[in-house]
Amino acid sequence: MASELNMENNGFYSQRFRQLAELWRQEPAMRRHRLALDGAGVAASMRDYPYALSAWPVIISRQHIEQFQRFIDDLPRLCHKAVRCMFGDDAAAFARYLNVSEVEHAVLREHGLDLVQMLNRHDIVFSDGVLKLIEVNAGSTIGGWQPGLLEPQLREVLGSYAATAQWALHHRQVLRGMMAAVHAAVLRCKPGRASGNLLVLIDDGRLAEVEMRKLYQDVFQGGGGPLAGGTLHFATDCSALSFAADGAPQVGGAPIDAVLMALPEGRPIPPHIHMRMIAAHLAGHIVMPDSPRYTWFGNKLLMALLHEPALQPQLSEAERALVARHIPLTMTMADTPQPWQGATWDKRELLLARREQFVIKKSHSLRGRDVFVGRYCTPERWAAVVAAQLGQADWLAQQYCAADLALAPDAEGQLIEYALIWGVFDLAGRYGGAFVRGMPRGAGAGVVNSANGATEFAVLEETARQHRVTL
Repeated sequence: MASELNMENNGFYSQRFRQLAELWRQEPAMRRHRLALDGAGVAASMRDYPYALSAWPVIISRQHIEQFQRFIDDLPRLCHKAVRCMFGDDAAAFARYLNVSEVEHAVLREHGLDLVQMLNRHDIVFSDGVLKLIEVNAGSTIGGWQPGLLEPQLREVLGSYAATAQWALHHRQVLRGMMAAVHAAVLRCKPGRASGNLLVLIDDGRLAEVEMRKLYQDVFQGGGGPLAGGTLHFATDCSALSFAADGAPQVGGAPIDAVLMALPEGRPIPPHIHMRMIAAHLAGHIVMPDSPRYTWFGNKLLMALLHEPALQPQLSEAERALVARHIPLTMTMADTPQPWQGATWDKRELLLARREQFVIKKSHSLRGRDVFVGRYCTPERWAAVVAAQLGQADWLAQQYCAADLALAPDAEGQLIEYALIWGVFDLAGRYGGAFVRGMPRGAGAGVVNSANGATEFAVLEETARQHRVTL
């Protein structure tokens, strides 16, 4: 019965994904197929990839892509409106609520909403078939593009079986899309005065340097465009960075047009250099997706702001409907009364009485850390978490949304049910691709994260044409 149900769940995403599930059920050899990551054609950065990877893609329909694009269109503008309505010129209130510096308020207030340099990943689930936002990650450190580097191997797997060899499927390589978004932003922000020089601040081995260089050559230098004479610089710190008299950043005395700050946690940019780079960005010297003008959108407390009772009369009917349908109830951990299903609750009492309906997590945290799912905690453990975090500025509570299940093979070749969480990429306001993390049903204590044992799936898309044309 569960298999039949989740066969239909696969079909929710696309006709091809349902057909793939049927083939997996019928053909044990397909279920046992593994990716060979030691082959000559495998991207160098994927040979020792630390997370589990599926040999098979998740396939989505064009209708889902259109839904992702609508959501990407609407959410930044809605969040920006909420900030303006709730805080106006009150930088202190903004900083207290979102647990950030007042500098972020000044940047956003003075320079306004801009999508051109945004690099975001929306983590969502489909729960009872409805898109539910879990959180947004912003800036050049967003991961999840890595499975897309294995597109040639995925196509080889599909091509090795007669039933799938002729399927016409499209793939969006997210890393290429990120590079293209930066290229477009440079052309737009520095018309006629760009050099094409790009600086990427990374940890050793953190990013796919080989792949990034290939994409840089293709996107920036291919076709002899205005940025073709530039250079891609990698650095593990800011020692090679200097500033011209007008504040423009330089590497080796040459101006740079863009910087990607992809340093991992625990490797912050020195504050005085960071502030000079922000100033250079705001002055129009550099493209900087990691500027607070863009990274504000990754603050999880914005989801609580969207549910604030004082905001609701200032939203349109369509905006309130978007929040109600797609943004799970989220609340700060301030010890204040909380509306819930038509009544007003003491927040502590609400969280204790409705343990199985809530998650408590840190607003600024990565890789599934600092997340407590009520239904996977004992009442005693949950009570301790509530007591510890109530009143903490950087923590929030969010309504739990059970991820819909779908079928896919596991590492042993068994067809099992996975809870899926989607990473949907927003590159300068346009849908830029996706990846999926799948956790076997009941595993992971409710946290679906690669670092917590989830399997990663690349995402391919159905096209208008069902089969490839061969001549």
